[in-house]
Amino acid sequence: MESRRGPSLREEDPVVTAVDALVSSGVFVMFLAVLIGMAFGRVNLGRGIKFGVAGPLFAGLVLGHFGFTVPGSFSGLTLALFVAAVGLIAAHEIEGTIKTYGLNFVVIAVVMPTIALAFTYVWTQFVFADASTALIMGSFSGALTSSPGLGSAMEALPEAARADYQIGHSIGYVVGVLIIVMFQQLYPVLGKLDIASEKERFLEKVSGQTEEDGPSVAEVTFSVLGFALVIVVGSVIGAIEIPMGPIGAASLGTTGGVLIAALTLGYVGRVGPIPTRMDTTVLSEIRAFTLAMFLAVVGIDAGAGFVETIAEYGAQVVAASALNSVIAIVGGLLLTRLIWKMDWIHAAGGITGGHTDTKGLAAAIDATDSDEVAAGYGNTYPFALLAMVIYAKVLVLVVPL
Repeated sequence: MESRRGPSLREEDPVVTAVDALVSSGVFVMFLAVLIGMAFGRVNLGRGIKFGVAGPLFAGLVLGHFGFTVPGSFSGLTLALFVAAVGLIAAHEIEGTIKTYGLNFVVIAVVMPTIALAFTYVWTQFVFADASTALIMGSFSGALTSSPGLGSAMEALPEAARADYQIGHSIGYVVGVLIIVMFQQLYPVLGKLDIASEKERFLEKVSGQTEEDGPSVAEVTFSVLGFALVIVVGSVIGAIEIPMGPIGAASLGTTGGVLIAALTLGYVGRVGPIPTRMDTTVLSEIRAFTLAMFLAVVGIDAGAGFVETIAEYGAQVVAASALNSVIAIVGGLLLTRLIWKMDWIHAAGGITGGHTDTKGLAAAIDATDSDEVAAGYGNTYPFALLAMVIYAKVLVLVVPL
């Protein structure tokens, strides 16, 4: 008796199998976004405007929208590698930056979140009063891309309001990332900044403040031990809970912890037999490589369900998020450039730090071709993070739900 073999029993097409394997491979998907994004980023859109390093972010958004995914661990890994490289480069100029503009960066860290807080109150009570209050409130921590701010708010919110707040935060986060990235890419072009002149002003400021008898350290080409040490120490620092009394507790997370460790250890130069002062040329190559991967992963993660979420919950939360982000950035810009007359290298770092956004830092580094932007970011970010944690609780207290 002959056996009957239906289509379901036939051997699977090897081409289909190979395609399925590729699509399900996080490494393939990530580097596909990097490849497409970097190619797109080089396209001149006119007047010298290019998406540059933002290309992988947008490519990732498109791939994520169409269902491509990467493992969740990719985000933390690529972020840690990128921030460690940036911090070790910026460590060469950190002393001069602190002495020149240390207090100014603290002011930026408080002012930018304060602006977003004030306008979020206005949106909930007047402009978007007919929308879900918790949804619009979520645009506060989302627009300034503050996950610790989200956590702080979730602790203080009544359970019934948490889901809407989280949706508002998620939408606001993507909007805030896109705005700060595009601002850092476009402002130097539209503002017709002479980046070479801005770098000269930066170097004049920091060199005039650096002690000649400061730490003298031998620089190595690269140290795997030193690089790994920075990430390990930074991860420990980032995981430490900082008690804040009735507000609760907050941690610096991967970004803050690794950046602080990189700036500190890179400045010191050596921990026992392990060198931590490395050649900036090598570090710049690592930074560029890990940056493209990091932004691709961010885009892929953010792209999943983003369009559907906006369609379901309306444009009001998008508008509130965009306004919060833009107005906070304008506040930082007025402080740094109009009032304090900062060079753009310091100003770009301070504004992205006040926006608590690593993706904006990446875009600023790419647009200025200057890793020293991270020195201003590193001085601003920890204080802005703490301000966001406190203000998220304040917002819950002052806005009636």
